Amino acid sequence: MRIYWSKVYAYAVIIVLGVIWAFPIYSLILGSIKSLAEVMNTPIFVPPDAPSLSTLASVANAMKTTLLNTAIVVIPVAVLSTFFGMLGAYAIVRRRSKLSDTLMMLVAIATYTPYQALLVPFVHILKFFNLYNTLPGLAFGFLIYYTPMAALLMVIFMSVIPSELIEAAVVDGANEFSIFKRVVLPVLGPGIVSTLIFILIVSWNNFFIPLILTRGYGKFVTLRIFSYVGQSGTFYNKMFAAALLGSLPPLIIFIVLGRYFIRGLLVLGTGAKG
Repeated sequence: MRIYWSKVYAYAVIIVLGVIWAFPIYSLILGSIKSLAEVMNTPIFVPPDAPSLSTLASVANAMKTTLLNTAIVVIPVAVLSTFFGMLGAYAIVRRRSKLSDTLMMLVAIATYTPYQALLVPFVHILKFFNLYNTLPGLAFGFLIYYTPMAALLMVIFMSVIPSELIEAAVVDGANEFSIFKRVVLPVLGPGIVSTLIFILIVSWNNFFIPLILTRGYGKFVTLRIFSYVGQSGTFYNKMFAAALLGSLPPLIIFIVLGRYFIRGLLVLGTGAKG
């Protein structure tokens, strides 16, 4: 009976948390199908009297180029930062020395340094190479900032790989490339996917870096959402629609690949306990 009630409590907590986390999406959907007058004069959780998809359609048409630009920037950044972070993490984990400890400390410092402190140098560098206010320049800024974060995550995932596997490969005479390809990569899959998803989501939702490294609102989705906040007033229904459309890609990615993300966390937790 005690086990039964513990399951009931667990499911009750999950349901409550699910409702809390789903409420923003529910609010965005309702705000997107309301008129501006209804948004201004009715509570956000009250359904509209006359729902309409016209606002969503107009905002989707206005945001299609911005969403494409964001994907062009974010997807290569997530892939490259995960790849470079994986290589750097392997070098740090395999070469246990004072140099690797120093590099690990520098990676941690770079990860936790606020990006606001780095943006002034970024702007000067991008202007020097004529990349300021361009998609490649924005991608470069993201890549510089998120690669140390990816390396730190990959170090954590690699640290739980049983050392016996690598030692056995060394005894068999395998070189570093073979060890990385045949031993590390097959067991690092969940960690790679988890890091890739994490970098993709946090870079997609970033506001300050594209605000500083670009001009206007058309090159990144978070800036486009902010554009509906005007000096003479805020178009709340359009802002809700833009926020809904902007949040759908990372949400869909997490729903599709979420089980791999959770599997990576479980592998990490299992390795930490071991």
